[in-house]
Amino acid sequence: MAESGLNFDRYHATMGNFALTHHAVIDGSPLADIDATFYVTQRKMPFAPCVGHERLIRSLFSEKLDIPRLRFIKQDKAGLSLLAEKMDLDQRSFKIRTVAPGTIMFAGEPIADIEGPFGLVQMMEVKFEHAFDEPMTIAGNALDMKLEAGERSCSDFSLRRDGSAERALEVAKYSFVGGFDDTSNMEAAFLLDINAVGTMAHYLVQAFQIFMKSVNPERDVNRKIKHFQQIAFERWLDAHPNGTTLLLDTISLKLGVIHAIRAAKSTDARRKALKAVRIDSGDLIKNSKWAQEMLQKNGLGDVKIILTADLDAGKIKDIVAECPFVFGFGIGTKLIAEVDRIAGVIFKLCSIAKKPTLKCSETKGKETIPGKVQIWRCLDEGLRYVKDVIAMHEENKPWGDDFKNAVPLLNQFYDSSGNISTPSINRQKDFVLEQLKRFKDIRNYRVEFSKHLQMTREGIINKINQDDMDEDGVVMVGYPS
Repeated sequence: MAESGLNFDRYHATMGNFALTHHAVIDGSPLADIDATFYVTQRKMPFAPCVGHERLIRSLFSEKLDIPRLRFIKQDKAGLSLLAEKMDLDQRSFKIRTVAPGTIMFAGEPIADIEGPFGLVQMMEVKFEHAFDEPMTIAGNALDMKLEAGERSCSDFSLRRDGSAERALEVAKYSFVGGFDDTSNMEAAFLLDINAVGTMAHYLVQAFQIFMKSVNPERDVNRKIKHFQQIAFERWLDAHPNGTTLLLDTISLKLGVIHAIRAAKSTDARRKALKAVRIDSGDLIKNSKWAQEMLQKNGLGDVKIILTADLDAGKIKDIVAECPFVFGFGIGTKLIAEVDRIAGVIFKLCSIAKKPTLKCSETKGKETIPGKVQIWRCLDEGLRYVKDVIAMHEENKPWGDDFKNAVPLLNQFYDSSGNISTPSINRQKDFVLEQLKRFKDIRNYRVEFSKHLQMTREGIINKINQDDMDEDGVVMVGYPS
């Protein structure tokens, strides 16, 4: 299905139109036609799998510019008729390189670049940012949580927090690639062939409060009236004889554990059916320890404990350190709905007319990388990752005493010569897991510039800051320090 073809900002349109005018002719060539390269990176996550390639394909090749949209461009107050005429053509005159889907990349490393006529490729910014930003945020958060969870299960429970069915499907997909084991999202489980999991909601237990007003209350073997929560648990276990999970803290954890124990021990079938319990509130470390002790004391030590409640990587780390017996985690809001940081994917010009260029910044970390580059992942004799070296594209493979080989990460993704495709999410996930085995310490991994790139960068910064006219003709006031 074709998508809207106006997925760009107005400043892309005005710059594209300007680049086609005689005002932007440089050495006899319109700026619009001069070769340019833009690179793509993420700045805000320490590391994340690079995912979203299929979204990029969809954005680049499924959009359609219809007559009403072309008319809208032409009628813009800035007079964008040159751009409208240019965009009415089917243009594919660009080349794209990316790292392979699932490649774990670090903050500031280029993950993709696009080369082609300036006027065309500068309008691709939003496409690249939309393609990679949210997917890398989700996959990066999932990977961070899974690293802290270790062998424990991590489940996507985010469906109700994702804002739309479409977004929820993406969250399930990219959290799976990032290392999650399954999802509660049935549509995602069906479409993506992911294992579906789920427990029960508090409101199901609440619904059994109706038994508090029953004229024929249920009684245990000692003729004592059963609490409605015990009844809810017993009937849930009866309905799921092959195994299920009970949610403990609708009223309080104390009563939940007591009623779960009573329900499970009431019949052999119910005991067999109880496989896990879920805790969703309070001090999860203290509550887990107490629940585990209660289960063990009552002959239910094999019942697994699953935790939810706004979990993030930091909380998971603390829980695992104190409660190694916890079986798994259900994660929802901290995948994408309520996150401290996003990937922050950016799209920056690095080469114009085959010459390196960069953007300076008075904000540390916002300076850009000059020139078309290559990322070399350096390996030791055991094929473990040692460091990444960002080098100019024309440089030879790096060598050094601390590594034995280096492989290039940026490779051709699209040119006009052929079709493109991406691997399945299972293959991407397997690739992520394979890479994790090769990092000695992913949280302290080295990324460095080659000497040539560093010298090029410093030389450009020095040169573009020179101005022979200096302050001539300008009334100066004090510059902020």
